[in-house]
Amino acid sequence: MEIRLALGKDKAKIMKLDCHIPPAILGECIWNNQVYVLIDDSIKNGGQNHRLKDPVVGVLRYSLFWQTIPFLDLIILNEDYRNCGYGTLMMDKWENSMKMMDYKYVMTSTQEDETAYKFYEKRGYVLKGGFYPPEQKAKELIYIKEL
Repeated sequence: MEIRLALGKDKAKIMKLDCHIPPAILGECIWNNQVYVLIDDSIKNGGQNHRLKDPVVGVLRYSLFWQTIPFLDLIILNEDYRNCGYGTLMMDKWENSMKMMDYKYVMTSTQEDETAYKFYEKRGYVLKGGFYPPEQKAKELIYIKEL
């Protein structure tokens, strides 16, 4: 497995997992080095041991909150790769990269009716509040972590 910054050539593959933003905005995020991909090397190298054909099996995308704090917008893995530790590896890579860029904190959010909060809290993220976005029935919980 390989975790690396996304390249322009990865855009179509990323869009299969991340359909939450328009393609043009995704392209900007890739250009700004704000997207990481998880690559399954066995698929990339033509391995026949897996039913998937796309080597991009995970996506992590972030932005900058107030242009100063990295904010994890999305982390998503192909269903076959969930609960195997790859999300943790992607978060480790991202958090370490943010620390190397001298950021002191990282942030994220999740809906209160989702289970992702357990993952973030286990990683040291602290709940700081929440709000109800327009047209969302569940509260959005805001988390922060000191690096």
